[in-house]
Amino acid sequence: MRIVLYVHHALFEPALSMVDALSSEAEVHVILEVPAGTSQIASFEATARSLPSGLVAADEILAPFYPETVRAMWRKAASFHLVSLGRRNRDRLLALSATLRLLRWIRDLDADLLHVDDVDVSPRLALALAIGGAPCPTLMGCHDPDPHSGERHWGRKQLARRLAFARVHAVLVHHEAGRSALRRRHPRLRRPIHLVRLATYALLRHLHVPQAPDGAAKDLTGHSGRSSAHPTVLLFGRITPYKGVELLFQAAPAIARAVPGVRFVVAGRPITGYRPPDPPQLDNGGSIDTHYDYVPSARIADLFGEADIVVCPYTDASQSGVVLTSYAFGCPVVATDVGGLPEYVSHGATGLVVPVDDVDALATAVISCLEDAELNSRLRAGVAAANDADLSWRRVGRELLEVYAEVARTTPSS
Repeated sequence: MRIVLYVHHALFEPALSMVDALSSEAEVHVILEVPAGTSQIASFEATARSLPSGLVAADEILAPFYPETVRAMWRKAASFHLVSLGRRNRDRLLALSATLRLLRWIRDLDADLLHVDDVDVSPRLALALAIGGAPCPTLMGCHDPDPHSGERHWGRKQLARRLAFARVHAVLVHHEAGRSALRRRHPRLRRPIHLVRLATYALLRHLHVPQAPDGAAKDLTGHSGRSSAHPTVLLFGRITPYKGVELLFQAAPAIARAVPGVRFVVAGRPITGYRPPDPPQLDNGGSIDTHYDYVPSARIADLFGEADIVVCPYTDASQSGVVLTSYAFGCPVVATDVGGLPEYVSHGATGLVVPVDDVDALATAVISCLEDAELNSRLRAGVAAANDADLSWRRVGRELLEVYAEVARTTPSS
């Protein structure tokens, strides 16, 4: 089966693992959309030079920035291209023309299926599909059926979805809550909605060199390899109102009183217009470190490697790449019962799930994970077991191939 996987740079991590899982059973061609002139692709630095419009071979551009284990993953693809679609508003017509040419390239490739990983991050592609039609049976991914609190440009995303949904042949979501939300938000959608849950985001693991407390390198087969002597709680990601920074700061004093020397790390760049709250003062040797800026990939890997527990006290959410990245480092998660999070955080097995907006429950759960050695050991064992089974990309690859075959089989010939 010949598959074209079209993915935005923000979703490169899961896409790379998809390629790795699919390539033994299918011919996979990858197209990675990147902003023109970017110096940051996904969660890592890739190239500072501007890319020409159209398809560009990706390997020679990206290879110098990755270890061989990562390069080996994308080199399993039959082809791997970057595509740049212009600088925001000023190049709209050029971008649309380039995207229409891209669709003709896919049609000429005679692909059996086009999998667009998420229409929300590719509005130009949605418009091109509406104008030129799908080049082959097309599966459209939808990661976030509902908007997050504080999210901008939601109206534009909704328009892109309506345009795309009218042309594609099926839709893919990654949790049952997302399927329900999509049907609620788009009641006129008549396309089949397939469900394939994602797996552990392991790319950053390749960039992390774990350190033992004495500074010596340490294997990841035991503890996650944190270098801090203090129990460490991590909240990571783009800092937005829905991420629950306020809730963590409200819970932090109680956690510090119960766990001597606890260290909180909050890292990520705030979205435009959002000012995170000031952190509270903590007793009992507790501390809060905030890093409100872009975090390079290697440093992200270190942050997860140092963490004893990752917290996702979200007030609303669809799913979380933070959860799946945490699992790559063997680290349990405390998350709120919103969206698809409970479908990825198995309560008592890979983490703890608490009610949304419940500061006391959040504090109790974090304290338990840090202070209860038996619970901590059980959760880490649960994360390891999930990584090897339910959250493995082998499982994702099998299920995706079944979906691809179904979409291709049921799509009428043009």
